Amino acid sequence: MKLIRVSTSETVPLEDGFLWADEFEWNRIEQNIKPAIDGTPIIQEGKWKSGRPITLTADKNMAWLKRHIVSKLKDFSLLQGENFTLAFEYPHDQRQFNVKFHHAANAIEARPVKDHPTVSEDDYYNVTLRFIEVGELYSGY
Repeated sequence: MKLIRVSTSETVPLEDGFLWADEFEWNRIEQNIKPAIDGTPIIQEGKWKSGRPITLTADKNMAWLKRHIVSKLKDFSLLQGENFTLAFEYPHDQRQFNVKFHHAANAIEARPVKDHPTVSEDDYYNVTLRFIEVGELYSGY
């Protein structure tokens, strides 16, 4: 898995052990249901064009990122107005998503794996990354 800054093609590799925690929780169809005077439901439906949350979580024993990678991701997240491509690189899953960091949901959480101050840029962190899809690069869902 990797995150690519669209404007510069700069890439940050992400460990393969991340879990897309909310992959099947978002519903692309939005409904508004109100009763008519006689109690019959009036149903309005619409389809979201984008806005899907993508939350990548790490298990306590896998998908750790080194401090210098976390720092780069934090720098990326502070680039206002930038778009990124989140690219899966699994043999069974080559999807790509056009995303932004989801700041309203706390875009990056990072905690040292050893629960003490880091002493090296190579120390590992347990990380949660939150993105929001802003357009379709892949339409297979």
